[in-house]
Amino acid sequence: MKKFGVVANERSNSLSNIGNKQVESKEQPIELDENIEVTQLDQEAVALQEMLDKMEDTTQTPRSLWEEEVALENMTLNDAAEILDTIITTGMYEETYKMGKLVVRVRTRNTYDADRVIEAIQDFKPETSGTLSHLIARMNLAASISKFGGTEFNFTPTTDGNRDIIEAEFSERYNFLSTIPSQVFFSLTQILEKFDRRVQLACDSRAIENF
Repeated sequence: MKKFGVVANERSNSLSNIGNKQVESKEQPIELDENIEVTQLDQEAVALQEMLDKMEDTTQTPRSLWEEEVALENMTLNDAAEILDTIITTGMYEETYKMGKLVVRVRTRNTYDADRVIEAIQDFKPETSGTLSHLIARMNLAASISKFGGTEFNFTPTTDGNRDIIEAEFSERYNFLSTIPSQVFFSLTQILEKFDRRVQLACDSRAIENF
C-alpha cells in the first residue's frame, strides 16, 4: 500500500506539474498579444502618416508640380522663360551640346516636320514597334540637327512655295545620319530626347501663372 501511495503521490505531483506548466504556458501568449497590439498601433500610425502625405501632395497646384519637374531637368524658372520667349519671338529655339570633343546643335521642329513623320509612317507602314521607333527617331533628328562637328546644315524658313527646297535640305540631313556610327546616332537621339523634354516643359501650359 505504501508503494501504491508513493506511486499515487508521484502521479499527483506529475499531474500538478503538468497543470503548472499549462498555467505558465498561458502567460506567454498574453505578452505576445500585447506586442502584436503595439505593432498594429505602429502600422496604423504609419498608414495615417502616409495618408496625410498623400493629402499634402493632392493640395499641390499644377504650377508647383510643373516647377518640380523643371527642377528635375536641372532648369531654373528663368531658363524655362527664356526658352519660351525665344520660341515666341523667333519661331524656333536651339541648344548646343558636347559629345567629348564633338559639338552638336539641335533646334525645335515645326508642324510641317510632324506632318512629314506621319506621312512617312503611312507610306512605309513599319511592321514592328522597333522599326517604327527607329524611323521616328531618325526623322526627328534629321529635322532638328543643325550642326555636327564642322558640318552646319541650312534651314530655309517654311513657306507654301518652297517645299522642294525644304525637302532637299531635309534629305541632306537624313542621308548624312546614315554615314555616322550607330553608337553616335543613338547618343544623338538621347540628346534630342533631353532637348525635347526641356522645350516641352518650357512651353507647358502649367507654366502660366494661376493656370
